[in-house]
Amino acid sequence: MVASKVTLLTRRAGEAGATLWESEGGGAYTIADGEREACGTTVTLHLHPHDDEQGLRDYTSDDVLRDIVKRYSDFVAYPIRLGDKTLNSMKAIWDRPKSEVTDGEYEEFYKHISHDWTAPLRTIPVKMEGTFEAYALLYIPGRAPFDIYNPEMKRGVQLYVKRVFVMDECRELLPPYLRFVKGVVDAHDLSLNVSREMLQKDRQIQTIRKQLVKKTLGTLEEMKKESPGDYLKLWGELGPVLKEGLLGRDDHDKLLDLVLAASTAHETELTSLEQYVSRMKDGQDSIYYLAGTSADAVARSPLLEAFRDKGYEVLLFADPIDELWLDQPQKYADKPLVSIARGDIQLGSEDERKKAADALEEKKKDLGDLLSCLRVHLQDEVKEVRLSSRLTSSPVCLVGDEHDPSPRVLKMLEQLGREPEKVKRVLEINPEHPLVGKLRAIFAQDSADPRLGLYASLLLGQAHLAESGQVPDPAAFSKVLGDVMLRAVE
Repeated sequence: MVASKVTLLTRRAGEAGATLWESEGGGAYTIADGEREACGTTVTLHLHPHDDEQGLRDYTSDDVLRDIVKRYSDFVAYPIRLGDKTLNSMKAIWDRPKSEVTDGEYEEFYKHISHDWTAPLRTIPVKMEGTFEAYALLYIPGRAPFDIYNPEMKRGVQLYVKRVFVMDECRELLPPYLRFVKGVVDAHDLSLNVSREMLQKDRQIQTIRKQLVKKTLGTLEEMKKESPGDYLKLWGELGPVLKEGLLGRDDHDKLLDLVLAASTAHETELTSLEQYVSRMKDGQDSIYYLAGTSADAVARSPLLEAFRDKGYEVLLFADPIDELWLDQPQKYADKPLVSIARGDIQLGSEDERKKAADALEEKKKDLGDLLSCLRVHLQDEVKEVRLSSRLTSSPVCLVGDEHDPSPRVLKMLEQLGREPEKVKRVLEINPEHPLVGKLRAIFAQDSADPRLGLYASLLLGQAHLAESGQVPDPAAFSKVLGDVMLRAVE
């Protein structure tokens, strides 16, 4: 690539003659006798002319040679000299026992490879021996890289083979959800001529990857237990990235152990799934959660009313990734994670559930015709209008059937260019709310009263606002609201 011809002259110790090998890179070479005064080997490159337009550097320049050695061979165990000066440091920090390296040296090396001038949260030396030999030095940063969500983000650790630099971004060594991890891997048994395609198929690379992931997740778990302050800082910066790993199955249980979430049990503290399970009520067989568009909207959701009233804790999720991984069946400690925004959830003991169901059935007999009327007015927008066992103070809420995707997931699919089938929601009405009694009286007096259609639209809009803070069609909602106000002031 840099020379038109390569000449190699070598003389073996103890022999009088020398051998001359030459090639112009065309697939052929010549071997002949040569002359050399002492034993040893000399390699001569007949360089192409310096050409900036073609990207050919001046490889006779001292500065260029220093740059090449520093980049590719700085850690080679043998000295590389230019004149009387040694160009390479020969100090591979990852190859030295941890007891011989100071924290300052680890931090300096981190800054060198990451260009991040803040100290890392953790340093992870890794030594792998057995059927192959490899060393690694990984760092967990104290803050998220500015381009952490950019698809073009530079990610992956640096790959060395026997201290010779091979690749700056070896993505095959860590999964995408650990793309914030910086470091180096030195695999002693790989070929220096390794390619990206070879890396994808190499069993040794896959084994190294498993070890790196195991050590990283183990370090995070240790940090969560022993240094909760550091872990909270990490989770605030990189929690959504770690949760991307929950979309797959590899190391799924270890990642669930790392999850933190807001909870109805503590207004200001995050909690883990382990802590949630330790606080579950007797007889509770599911982990309840609610996911939504923002932390404020989720915390204020009317769906929480019955759970708070009966003392059941609910985990609150608001990151965009949450509804994607939670949309898949999840279990922790053999307990399923159940969304309180789907299906018909009954709380309490078996007797309490039966009494609540009987009471709701009695109310349905009294309000069934009104529910049917409201459903007719909203038939293009909801699949059902039914009485709610979730609400205690709010008049309405929106829920989905047990296996329906959430509105946020559907919106994400649309943004990806897909056209998901429209999924209608269920409008639940609180039978104890005074507004329902007023609507029943209007219906009893005149089942065709035009106000029922307006009030139905207002109730649906109110449910949308409580869920996400916005209505699907603000102009239509504003018109209905105006019509209702006009009737009120007549």
